[in-house]
Amino acid sequence: MSHRTRFAVAIIGTVAVMVAASAQNTGPVIDYVSTHKEMHRYETIYPEFHFHDPSGTVRFIHRELTSTNSPKPLTVRDGVIDISPEQQMRGTVYTGGWPCGPESYYATLQAFIMNLDGQKSNVVEYTIHCNGG
Repeated sequence: MSHRTRFAVAIIGTVAVMVAASAQNTGPVIDYVSTHKEMHRYETIYPEFHFHDPSGTVRFIHRELTSTNSPKPLTVRDGVIDISPEQQMRGTVYTGGWPCGPESYYATLQAFIMNLDGQKSNVVEYTIHCNGG
């Protein structure tokens, strides 16, 4: 075996170990949350969850209301994420939707995503401002 061959084998072996180590115990990550709004009869706010997952198996988002000054009770539901594994591995966006209605209020929520292996992402907090609230 020449020196050149041994060197190539050593590099390939190192790359394989690094790839295996980086894929281990690495769950989904929400990089940040942005929002945009659309005006129809009332405002609708669209939170956009920018995330990536090395396994590409994120399927769920959990959201929880932490504070609000809404005059009405607010309902928050979990969601199903249907984005291809390739997009999740590269980084992608899941867009939610919050119909404001006629009231002026804010709602602060916390969210995390979860993949099929049961790994949860970091928890992010974001605030929705409806009609100037």
